[in-house]
Amino acid sequence: MANRIKSEKKEKTKNKKGFMSRTVTALLNGEFLTRQGLIKFMPFILFLTALFISYITIGYYFESTLREHVKVENQIEELTSEYNTIQSQLENKKQQSAVVKDIENLGLEAPEHPPTIIEVAPGYFEE
Repeated sequence: MANRIKSEKKEKTKNKKGFMSRTVTALLNGEFLTRQGLIKFMPFILFLTALFISYITIGYYFESTLREHVKVENQIEELTSEYNTIQSQLENKKQQSAVVKDIENLGLEAPEHPPTIIEVAPGYFEE
């Protein structure tokens, strides 16, 4: 009885090894491309095809997303430098010496004395 159990175990392991070796042999020599082999492996082949297509699609998607990200970063950098340039130009124009020069170019003179407050009696403008 013990011999029979051992022989059954050997047959099971022999069948498992036989299946793996048959599968590998079928893949290597091209038997899986025959009609029966193709039909047998069709779901697996379709699954691998779907995986390859999705892998390629995701690669292109991330590549285009990365390109867009770099493009936006460059635009931000360019706009920041433009903002800084305009800000410095505004600061230069706001300086008193620049204002005086612009006023002289218009033919006006800068006042030498500060403005004075003129006080008027109440009701002066109501006449």
